Amino acid sequence: MMALDEKYRDELLLALRMHEISGEYVGEVLAEVEAHVRETGEDPAEAFGKPREYAAQVAEQLDGAGKSSTLGIAISVLATAALTMFGSDFLLDALFERTDSIAYTLKDTVALLSLLVLFVAGTLLVFKAYTAKAANKAFGFAAIAAFGLGILAQYLAGQFFDDVTPLYELPRWGAGVLGALALAGAIAFMVRAARRGRVVYPKVS
Repeated sequence: MMALDEKYRDELLLALRMHEISGEYVGEVLAEVEAHVRETGEDPAEAFGKPREYAAQVAEQLDGAGKSSTLGIAISVLATAALTMFGSDFLLDALFERTDSIAYTLKDTVALLSLLVLFVAGTLLVFKAYTAKAANKAFGFAAIAAFGLGILAQYLAGQFFDDVTPLYELPRWGAGVLGALALAGAIAFMVRAARRGRVVYPKVS
């Protein structure tokens, strides 16, 4: 009996996860490939194709129960990123600012929101570049551009937006509480994603 090549298995596992396929379905696909190779000794690349191509084929055949929608992925990424960014910002301010009240200017808000939007867009473009059927480099270049613009936006925000007049203020303890709650929410989203992505092999009866 021949065992499945670890390199092929790892690449297929990554490709399936990039398509946001649930761990249960990933386990079924891996078990099917492993069983075929074990029984026939055939090269998995010849039997199923390259990992990324086969993962794309599997993703096309799955219904909504086994694969997250594009909108669902975008919402999850946006929510996690927003909670992480704002939570970190509030909590760090609460820990290191010496004033009882922390002021946030228009520049602070615009810089953080632009970084959030562009980094989320870049992340989604990375997923799109990896999961696209054709070797389309446009998504990869667009992702790099989005990350670059996210960094550039920080400089532009400082040049064009008010960094003196407070847009809103939070008591130091309030910023700490909001920051801690936001980070807890981000962790909850990540734990949920990890549980859904955990590979579960089908039970052998």
